[in-house]
Amino acid sequence: MVVETMQALSGSPRLLRNLNEKAVLQHLLAQGALTRAELEAFTGLSKAAMSDLLKRLEKAAFIRREGEKAGAYGPKAGLWALDPRAGFVAGVAVSAHSIEVAIADLSGAVVAEFAQPRRPGEKQWAGDALHAVLGRATQAAGLDVSALDQVVVGLPGIVDAEAGHFRKGQQIPDWQGFDVPAALIDVLGHKRVLVENDVNLVTIEEATRGAGIGVGAMILLWIDEGIGGGLVMGGRLVRGSTGSVGEIGGALIPDWPGGGVTPATAEALLSSQALTTLLRQFGCPGADVAAEIEMVMRDLDTYGDLVEVLAYRIAAVLSGIIGMLDPDMVVLAGKVGIAGGTALAQRVKAILSTLPLAIPKIVPSMVGRHAVRAGAIELALEQSRERVFTGGSAARGLP
Repeated sequence: MVVETMQALSGSPRLLRNLNEKAVLQHLLAQGALTRAELEAFTGLSKAAMSDLLKRLEKAAFIRREGEKAGAYGPKAGLWALDPRAGFVAGVAVSAHSIEVAIADLSGAVVAEFAQPRRPGEKQWAGDALHAVLGRATQAAGLDVSALDQVVVGLPGIVDAEAGHFRKGQQIPDWQGFDVPAALIDVLGHKRVLVENDVNLVTIEEATRGAGIGVGAMILLWIDEGIGGGLVMGGRLVRGSTGSVGEIGGALIPDWPGGGVTPATAEALLSSQALTTLLRQFGCPGADVAAEIEMVMRDLDTYGDLVEVLAYRIAAVLSGIIGMLDPDMVVLAGKVGIAGGTALAQRVKAILSTLPLAIPKIVPSMVGRHAVRAGAIELALEQSRERVFTGGSAARGLP
């Protein structure tokens, strides 16, 4: 709690004012609209000091008046709320099939969305593509692109998060080596752009708003167009020394238990193409992997053997990871994990339970199909709120 007695500590009055402003803004974000008296009780500031602080934050367009609250005695008290227009962020999800973008205000509310289809293998200059989708989305939100305080771009492959480069990825090879922040600086007016692996963003979203809320150690297995993973330890996303944590597509696993079997890569057994082949082997059309797996899970009498093969492949990929990391939870994500639901998760757990491992809870994902984009928004908001709240009114030109 930030209180006036902090004057006894070393630091300038401006620093203490910034700390008080940040505490109030964070509290309004967490609690919603509050009265001046409620904010005084939270911070320990006097009536005069709080009144001055609220005037400054209102003048800087951080907060706004939002109705009144009836009290037990006396007149109604005015309510103060965070002004969601105090900042805007963008979350972008790039895949072989589309580029999606969402614009959110500082409260986290999505104010505009736009999606641009891509043809797999289509050649495009990444900078032009990003300019186009950000321009369309901000236009829909009634904003200029330069109003975006933070942009996060999710890419399917290995990224250099520090430099902002896309290092490698099979789904969008024409983007390899692309410097994302440099391509956007002209339209944004800044380089507050982060690039992140798409599955890492899904992992952030799952840990923040999905099945992994409050879970200390979580593995997310992404089974979609390709296969990948995400790792949370101690409640924090783990990226590894090169940012390659979760790049498990090249891991060698046996495609079925028994002797004389040549190991295959995880990608070769669980990619969308591999599962299309598997579905056709068991008499399914193989035209829509997610829809057909969902159908298969509802008819185990007919397709029990297919489910057994699928569950084995997933368990084989997970076994070494679980043995090494000892997680509290494994989340099966991507269109296959979601389509398989609880029944597939339980079958995977049953197979793993035959091994000498400490078996964690295994559950299907609870986040939607736009999870990459949603995770990008979550990370962008985290970055923007910290910067905006820390800068306070002084960063907006108030003396």
